[in-house]
Formats: sequence, structure tokens, C-alpha cells
Amino acid sequence: MAAGPLLNSKWVEGYARLGFDVLTYATVRSRMQPAHSLPNIRYVENRGQVAIAARRLPVDGATLAFSLGLPSMEPEAWRKDVRRAKERLGPGQILAVSVVGTPEPEAGREAGMEALIDDYARCSVWAAEAGADAIEVHLAVPNLLGEPGQMVYEHLPLAAQILYRIRTSVSVPVLAKLGLFRSPRALHETATKLAPWTHGFVLVHGIPRRVLDESGNAAFDGSGREWAYVVGAATYPVCSRQIEEMLAWRKAGVWNHAVLAVGGVSTVERAQHLLQEGADAVLVATAAFSDPLFAMRFRQAAATSAVA
Repeated sequence: MAAGPLLNSKWVEGYARLGFDVLTYATVRSRMQPAHSLPNIRYVENRGQVAIAARRLPVDGATLAFSLGLPSMEPEAWRKDVRRAKERLGPGQILAVSVVGTPEPEAGREAGMEALIDDYARCSVWAAEAGADAIEVHLAVPNLLGEPGQMVYEHLPLAAQILYRIRTSVSVPVLAKLGLFRSPRALHETATKLAPWTHGFVLVHGIPRRVLDESGNAAFDGSGREWAYVVGAATYPVCSRQIEEMLAWRKAGVWNHAVLAVGGVSTVERAQHLLQEGADAVLVATAAFSDPLFAMRFRQAAATSAVA
């Protein structure tokens, strides 16, 4: 499961019992961060270059827009809770912990970047000490120290330094979580540059879109919330194409790292397709909300296929 739904050890334990074997603890920080005001999750319908808030679940599967602000518990609380989550897993189940650095734009560009790198590493060390089997480094977040609209993974020197610092600070596998790329070439260049400092890639985090209501107003109240991340069923065509690009580059022998596929995997058939393409694991989030038995149904389908 991807990080979104697994807010604490109770959620991790619940989904572990439902048969999900790779579970990602929701993104944590080095300091407490409150969530944006409600509503911060809406059902949406894709309409061209925007997403329109829907009043009910779309008929073709759940597609959501979320504007949460990457909230986090206090470090003392989440470090204890990660330990509880780890203790509640069964044999063969893996706990990844998603971490993100908290920027300090007032520190200035150079000092701010160094502080951000340190903060990412600090969270990663804490997560590893708490029992994480792997660290998911959330790089698909705005780079407040870079160009307007730029994401951290799009600033290659910064992303590489973050991963290098983490890789040399922890002994567990390190996974780079990436977002949407502007072109296959950008994806290839990024994966190649980051490959020496990571054990694998998690993609696609979500698709940034303007999210409006039927009247054309921002669907989420508050400054800076007209844009949000869209996830779920309708994102699969874009996300799966990017995952397949990443797998193609790996097959070409450029590098050999794990690829964890996420993004719009709303059906068992979609999960099977990505695994057949070569993904090492498939993660779901939105699908697990609407169908908590997704993992069990996947296993049943796999068993039926094996018998046939």
C-alpha cells in the first residue's frame, strides 16, 4: 500500500491483516505539521486540463483530489508509533516509512538547501531506528528553494544530495518517490542521475491539477489551494505509461533497481498488467479505500490463473 491511507499503526495493522504485504507508513516530518482545513479530499472528474469536484463517486472508479499539506505527528509520537506498526506485521510483510524534509526558505538558498538535506536525513535515521524495513524518500514535493513550480526531484543536484546523505546514514534500503515527468528523456536522466544513491523508485505520486467546483471556483478553500494532486482510477493511463517507460529503461540495462508502481491501479487486472511488465511491486491507495479486500481478490485471481 502507498503511504496515503496508512496514517498510524492501527491503519497499518488493519490493512496488513487484509493481506497487503508492502505497507508504507504515511509521510512523516522532523516537526509537527497540521493538515489543511476541511474539506481536504474531494471526489473529482477529469475534464481536459482541470479536475471538477464531483458530488458522488464517479461510475468508472474513485478518482480523488487531495490538498492535505503533508501533515505529520510530532516526531516523538510517530517514532513510537512506527515501532508499534512494525511489531504488528506478520511474517513476510514489509514496513516502509515515507519521509519528507521541511524547508526553511528564510535561511537563504544555499543554507536552506543544506538544512533541507539535513532534515531529510534526520527523519530517515529516526524512521530506520524505529524499525522501518525501507525508507521512502518523498521527492515529489514543491521545491520552495528552487524555481516556481519546480519539484524537489526535478532539481537533480538537490535530489541526489538528499539521497546520498540518506543512503550513507541508514543501513536499510532507500527508495526515491517521484512524480510526473515532462518527457521520457527527463525521466531517464533523473533515474540515471539518482540511481547510484537509491535502491529503487516509487512512481507515480500523483498528477498536479487545478481542482475547481462546477462554478469554476477553487474546490478547496484557502490561499494556494487551487492546485492539488489528483490520484485514483482516472490517472492510470498517464501513470502506467510513465511506469512502463521506467521499466523499459531498466530492461535496457542502464541501471538495475526495484520499481514500485503506483497510480490509478484501481483493478486487479491493472495490478497484474504492471507486474507482468516487470514492476517489482504494485502499491494501491485510493483503491484500498473503496475496496479494502483488494489484496485478497488479487491473490484469488492469481491462484485461479495458476490453476488454469
